[in-house]
Order: sequence, then C-alpha cells, then structure tokens
Amino acid sequence: MMQPRKWSLIKIPDHQGVMNVGGRVGACHGPRAFERVFRRLHGRIPVASMLGRSVMVSNISSDVVGNHRHAADAVRDAHREHAPSVVVGGGHDHGFSQLLGISEALGGGKRLGCINLDAHLDVRRPAPVPGSGSPFFLAIEARVLDPENFIEFGIQSHCNAPELWDYVESKKVEVVRWQELRTADRVATFRKKLEKLAGSVDAIVVSLDLDCLSQDHCPGVSAPQAEGFNSAEIIAMMEIAGSHPKVVSLGIFELSPEHDVQDATARVAATAAYHFIESFLERKA
Repeated sequence: MMQPRKWSLIKIPDHQGVMNVGGRVGACHGPRAFERVFRRLHGRIPVASMLGRSVMVSNISSDVVGNHRHAADAVRDAHREHAPSVVVGGGHDHGFSQLLGISEALGGGKRLGCINLDAHLDVRRPAPVPGSGSPFFLAIEARVLDPENFIEFGIQSHCNAPELWDYVESKKVEVVRWQELRTADRVATFRKKLEKLAGSVDAIVVSLDLDCLSQDHCPGVSAPQAEGFNSAEIIAMMEIAGSHPKVVSLGIFELSPEHDVQDATARVAATAAYHFIESFLERKA
C-alpha cells in the first residue's frame, strides 16, 4: 500500500531584517498567527494531519546572518525529510534562508528557479548588514540562485529605488511589473510565467511576500500597499503552484499580526498555504 504523502512546515519568528531597514516590526509573531488560523482549516483532504514535520526555529538573535544560517539549516533538514515544504516568516530576508536550505536539500547539480510575488524587488545590498529587502541579492551573489532563473512578479515602480532596477537589469532578471498586470488576467499570466520558468530548471521555489496584495486584503504586513493582488488571485496562484510538478517549496513572509485587522492577513496566508498543499497532495503520483 502506498504511504500517504507528507509535507513540512518551517516557522521563522524573526523580524531582525525588518528592523534593519526601519520597517514596521511585528513579523516575528507571524508564524504563530499563521498556525493559529491554519489549524482551523479543514477540507476534503486532511492537509493538517498530513503534516510530517513542523519546526519552529528557536535560536534567533540580533545576528541576522546567523539567523539566516540557522533557518536555512532547518529548511534543509525538514525538506529532506518531507517535501514539499512551507516556510513561514518572519521578514522576507528569510527568502534567502529558504532558497539556501532548499538548494542544500536538493544537492549539487540541480538547477533551482524562483518566482517572487512581491511589490518590492528585494535586491538591496547589505548596508552594512542584510535587511528584509536583501534576500535575492544574497541568493544571487552567493550563487544559490541563477538570476536568469528568477522571475519578479507584481513589482510596483514606486517601491524600488533606481539602483535596484539597475541591479536586476544588469543580472537579466525577468521583472513583471504591476503596471503590466493591472488590467491583465493576473492568474493566467502567473501560470504562463511559471511554465516558462519550469522549462529551464529542475525545481522551483515560490516566494510570497504578503505586501504584494493590496492593504484592503492584507493590512497586517511590514510595508502595506495601496494596490496589488487580491486574496482570490493569490489563492488561485498557489493552487497552480502546488499542482506543478517542479514546485517544491512555498515561502510566506512579512505577516505582522499586530497590524492585522480581524486576522485578515493571517487568513490569506493560511488559506494560500492550505490550497498550495492541497493541490500538491492531489497531484498524480
């Protein structure tokens, strides 16, 4: 008899990176708010009961680089045991922790791709230490992520300084700007971009910064936005990602419950993760 599939959950209660860039703090409490809402979700497939490993990274300090290493170790070990993995932050600097951990779990020779749903490019240089806007600069410079296998999706022009645009252009990163998506079928465009990325890599990490949604849907984030995706679009995209055979991990970042309203943001995060895992479990073996 075939054993039921299992998945892993890695929780990173750290907003040191947000503090380093002067953002709204509170994302260190994101994992507990996420889990509290997630545990209330029950559907036809018993997603919660199929959780094989749940890890809360505990050795968090003011050393952001050390925090990244500890979190990456937790991602690597959990993902090796049960894939796919869901990583919940915490600040988006832990998008680097996720990519590093997944890269190490997959081992050498695997081409890793990433699609980042975000208002921000998040390619800031450490100045002098990394902040929540640094994950993909860190991943590219550490050669964890080939910039030509990286898609920035939903980027808003007012959120990103000229030097950040210069960096992604110099690295040939594909950027899908919000202006292109404002009147488009955003879910269909996401599917198209995901399929394109899948053609050049062995495994894909999806990084979901909750500030890619408008503040009407996600007020409880470190950097809220006046416009952006709505919750139905994000959940549909996570269903697409979960069902894709090359997607191996989902990261959800910047949930800041002290700024949330009636758990609206935590509910989007938990529901998105639920549908991602549900779609994975429905994949044909």
